[in-house]
Amino acid sequence: MTPSSPTATVLKTERATIEGIQRGLADVKAGRTVSHEDAMASVRKIIDAAANDIV
Repeated sequence: MTPSSPTATVLKTERATIEGIQRGLADVKAGRTVSHEDAMASVRKIIDAAANDIV
């Protein structure tokens, strides 16, 4: 294989990447996202709850 002739697997991977980016952009346009701060607050709550269950 040379860089100028990618395999079918490489092309499928690249296509999946592009489709994922397109879905993400559609989510942004439709308002189906949360801020980083809100997402991290949710993660911290889950971590804190798990830590309290262990102790």
